[in-house]
Amino acid sequence: MSLKYIDEYRDSDLAKMLVKKIQSVNCKDLRLMEVCGTHTMSIFKHGIRTILPKEITLLSGPGCPVCVTAQKDVDAFVEFARQNNVILTTFGDLIKVPGSGSSLAKEKAEGADVRIVYSVFDAVDIAKQNPDKEVVFCAVGFETTIPTLAATILSAREDGVKNFTIYSANKLTPPALAALMETKGVQIDGFILPGHVSVITGTNAYRGTFEKYNIPSVITGFEPIDILKAILILVQQNATGLPALVNAYPRAVSENGNLKAKTIMNQVFKLCDASWRGIGQIPTSGMELKKEFAAFDAAKKFNMDMPEVSEPAGCACGEILMGLKTPKACKLYKKKCTPMTPVGPCMVSSEGSCAAFYRYS
Repeated sequence: MSLKYIDEYRDSDLAKMLVKKIQSVNCKDLRLMEVCGTHTMSIFKHGIRTILPKEITLLSGPGCPVCVTAQKDVDAFVEFARQNNVILTTFGDLIKVPGSGSSLAKEKAEGADVRIVYSVFDAVDIAKQNPDKEVVFCAVGFETTIPTLAATILSAREDGVKNFTIYSANKLTPPALAALMETKGVQIDGFILPGHVSVITGTNAYRGTFEKYNIPSVITGFEPIDILKAILILVQQNATGLPALVNAYPRAVSENGNLKAKTIMNQVFKLCDASWRGIGQIPTSGMELKKEFAAFDAAKKFNMDMPEVSEPAGCACGEILMGLKTPKACKLYKKKCTPMTPVGPCMVSSEGSCAAFYRYS
């Protein structure tokens, strides 16, 4: 199936044909997990859950960077906002995420200088415009955004910007997949692997996880035809008992990914252990600044070492991210937890599973 134009990836007749092919495959109950928040929103937006056979359950995994951010990191952001002489910069999705006792939105309402930016480069510009202030950027993201963050730090160093730092809560995708496969109670029959992340990492980034766990895995894009094609491949692999790691997004993803982006990323950052909401500590799943870039590390500059804390009482966000529950199984969903009064980040982020369920189901 070779398509050229974007409209072809939204063709209703082609979508019907793929659904019929999926329905024709004789398969047991399958639990397929998309590991990308953009996939989650696209699946809901195009009604894909409603047209699949009842035997197929789609799970939303740890693919929303805001959602997987540990509670202690959210508390750190709030604490930075409370510091004198600090301008805290963040992407919009973080602003309403509740910490243990507050949120950035509440701190801003109480007078803290919290600013929403659309790029980390905007944060550097704010630092240049306010040389008497310390500007801290909340660095939350996956492999897609880490190279840009690294390039920004290199640029800031070259320009001699001394009052700009980041708090790194960056995460890497492949270690999380391995952690899920090792978690008791988690049942996954196939992974719909993230498109944006894979543009950077390449197909080979998942090869170790695939070879160890032998689980059907497909990289795909975000249009309905992309997603239906990936589901068909996963269903067929399960039916035949022949799992494979498939790149169904070759128009954007290569075997080795974006080598230049990875080089820049690895020039500035190094691997570290990281805490994931719900999953816990995953070895070598995060990225922290290398020693030579320590001047840009807000945690070191402000001596900020936050303790591990429990997630909000009753919030099932962590279990949802692991595929152990759906949002509707959370006792707070649509009751105490709504987009206006969120308890956990899965209801806040535009890529969160709870937000998607609330909006579309």
